[in-house]
Amino acid sequence: MKKYALLLIFFCTLSLLSIASADAAAPSQAMTFNDYLQRANEYIRSYRHFEAADALKEATELGGTQHPSLHMRLAILYYGLGLLPEAIVEGEKAVQLTPDSKWYKYDLAKFYYVDKQYGKAQQQFSDLLNLDPGFTFGYYFLAELFFHKKLYDMAWLSYERAKLLGHRGKHLQKKLTPYTTKPREDFNQQADDKLFRFIKVPSQEKAKEILSKIRNGKLFENLELEFKKERSGDYDFGTMMLGELKDSVALSLKNNRPYATPVIIQTGPDFRIMQRILPFDIQAWKTILKDAASGSAAERTNRKPTGDENFSSKIAAFYALEHWRNVWESADVNAYFATYSKNFSPQKGVSLQSWRQKSRKNLTTPTFIRIHIDDPIVEMVTKNRMLVTFDQSYTSNTYHSVVRKALTMEKETEGWKIVREQILRKIGN
Repeated sequence: MKKYALLLIFFCTLSLLSIASADAAAPSQAMTFNDYLQRANEYIRSYRHFEAADALKEATELGGTQHPSLHMRLAILYYGLGLLPEAIVEGEKAVQLTPDSKWYKYDLAKFYYVDKQYGKAQQQFSDLLNLDPGFTFGYYFLAELFFHKKLYDMAWLSYERAKLLGHRGKHLQKKLTPYTTKPREDFNQQADDKLFRFIKVPSQEKAKEILSKIRNGKLFENLELEFKKERSGDYDFGTMMLGELKDSVALSLKNNRPYATPVIIQTGPDFRIMQRILPFDIQAWKTILKDAASGSAAERTNRKPTGDENFSSKIAAFYALEHWRNVWESADVNAYFATYSKNFSPQKGVSLQSWRQKSRKNLTTPTFIRIHIDDPIVEMVTKNRMLVTFDQSYTSNTYHSVVRKALTMEKETEGWKIVREQILRKIGN
């Protein structure tokens, strides 16, 4: 948080300098406005941030309506000083004066979020994503907000959008995994209207350079901030419908799938990096979760667990999975077999006796065993039955493999036991 506050104050300084230089030849009242800006700059350079806030406040009183960015810069300065209520007041003024600024909405939403005004934060994030459905940071922080509201599946859908737009952080994914059923959107059922986000650049060489940066992990938002800092007028960011392009250009993008890798196209003298995205529709997400919860008629004959039962069972599943991995690594034969149900059925018609003999040999022959489990997903089939899928990396002194595996577990008197074990596919060796 401290590092974030210092960065905000740094950007605040840059903005003040640019505004001060823009009005050097204004009348006497505007000169007073400039004087306050200059004083705020000097205070910031001297780390006298409270005095800088006072000077900047005076400047907003004189010219804030002509310079909405001053209110947001003052809000950011207040935020860095820990004055959250004051930051919110100034942020609200900035958004009111410039309602079409996605960045102002983004900052104000975060102020609300930190102040635990989750309803107002959600509204700002929603307004932001309706304005720009390709705004990666908006989806990520909306997912964080849903997580704090314990709407875990909604959080997962929002987090998945952020990932599709290029977000690579795993912090939220790790927090969500024990709680969410990991629902997915069906892009094949989306509307025919095709929406794209774009970066307009002056040359094909520059477009290739920027596309390379995106493929190496830079977000559209990272690039937009960089170009804003450089104050370059040669670049533009935004969204557009396919129908806004010339027919010859639109034809080349017609079959692009949502969130496919961005591509370069030429639009007259300029070039654009374009990626198809989808509109933000929170009601569609609610429908996905409602349909998933209702299930088929056959599934409804077996009672689904309640929310508390679902949570407890998923936590128990992760403990059972970790215990299975530990006893396998330690080659504890009896403990390993105890993780399986008496009703366990080996894969591919192998007899239980043959499976036990082979498993015992595989446990005792290697000099060491290392098991790594990644991305486990728990699906409650019924109250007493669950399906756990995950990536499994196995390494011993004689063999290595990586597979996608599924364990079907049933709740027995002694806890959750494995009744079926399947290798779904081989990932690598």
